[in-house]
Amino acid sequence: MQLGIDLGGMYEPPGYYLDQAEKVEAAGFHSLWFGDHLQPWFHTDGHAPFAWSWLGAALERTESIPIGVFVTPPLYRYHPLVIANATATLDEMYPGRFRLGVGTGERMNEHPFVDEWPSWSERADRMEEAIDIIRTYWSSDDFFGYDGEHFVFKPIYPYEQPEQEMPIYFAATGPRSARLAAEYGDHLITIAGVPDVESRVVRPYRDHGGDGDVVFQSVGGFGDKERLTDRIMDSFASTVLPENLDESDPRELQASTKRVSREDVNNAFLIAESPDDVIRWIGVQESRGADHVVITDVSYEQDEFYRVAADEILPSI
Repeated sequence: MQLGIDLGGMYEPPGYYLDQAEKVEAAGFHSLWFGDHLQPWFHTDGHAPFAWSWLGAALERTESIPIGVFVTPPLYRYHPLVIANATATLDEMYPGRFRLGVGTGERMNEHPFVDEWPSWSERADRMEEAIDIIRTYWSSDDFFGYDGEHFVFKPIYPYEQPEQEMPIYFAATGPRSARLAAEYGDHLITIAGVPDVESRVVRPYRDHGGDGDVVFQSVGGFGDKERLTDRIMDSFASTVLPENLDESDPRELQASTKRVSREDVNNAFLIAESPDDVIRWIGVQESRGADHVVITDVSYEQDEFYRVAADEILPSI
């Protein structure tokens, strides 16, 4: 079992999270991740730094910890050739350390780049082509073009390529996307709070040939329960409501948290007041099929969390 931290990037300016990246590595976490959002899940005091600027800086500020994007959609906001070129460049500079997480996107981040928000099926079809393009760019030894249903371009040459084979972490929250993850990805990312995640996501992924790591992500924090619940109620509680995946306005997302109860928040997310709370939660996720858990850290006292993790949590797993 591995334990990683997703710094998220939504509460503070990006420089703050660079400092935290060093502390995450020093504590001994197995991975570090950063969200890729044009807009945050909430409006008041929110932040949405450009992930690809931050990722390079974080790789430079740290020494060896794997760092990934959690997750990027190579569909509309980014052309897959741009992502292929960006990831190859990072791997050339920091060999073997970058992790590419991909997903079919959220309306709040993609809507400025499309006339109408496409169905999941259309986005999934587009993702199949995008991954084909990315992998071809990484591996081709000659000019290549593409003539697909969603992407068409004349031949280009991949002047920058990874130093080694790069794995793709494919995000899925239901059986259809889990099947795509098995077919087109190397590893699976899902959300720990998905109802029946083992039967709806993990099992379809395995049944359709997925043999990579299963990564569970959850918003979570370490500290006073009531204070953390208050923080989540004003921010990430919007992610509890499935209909918000089709919402484009962070003001509406934040307003929707009024429909979420404190009990909903406590059931959906990790709110830990002791090391044992975290260790038990990790054990539960392992029993549901996780190989690697990642906490999107909303702690007020992050430094204390990382100290406790280094001393008591990480040695136990």
